[in-house]
Amino acid sequence: MAFPRPDLLEQEVRELTELLRHGGDPWGDLRALLDERGLDPQNTILAGLIEGEDESSYGVFVTRDDVPLVFETARDRSVLRWERVADVAALADDFEAVPTALALRQELIA
Repeated sequence: MAFPRPDLLEQEVRELTELLRHGGDPWGDLRALLDERGLDPQNTILAGLIEGEDESSYGVFVTRDDVPLVFETARDRSVLRWERVADVAALADDFEAVPTALALRQELIA
């Protein structure tokens, strides 16, 4: 099994976070999702995102409190899943960059 290079995981986290904070559509939908839950996109890291062919989204945010938030949205942007995940290892199959995002938290979150 090949493991991703740490520098590529860091690049992924930085690029996704930059798009979350400053990207146009559809990134605005993710910012709105955070706003609706009282979270500041400028103080949130996007640690992974999978978009389905049906226009659904599945991803992980990291916020100030170091606990990843897993989310899933439907095509109409309704929230299907929003939960805090204490066991980061449980996310490893789908989101390998979560530990990297946690390590970058001090740098990327003001």
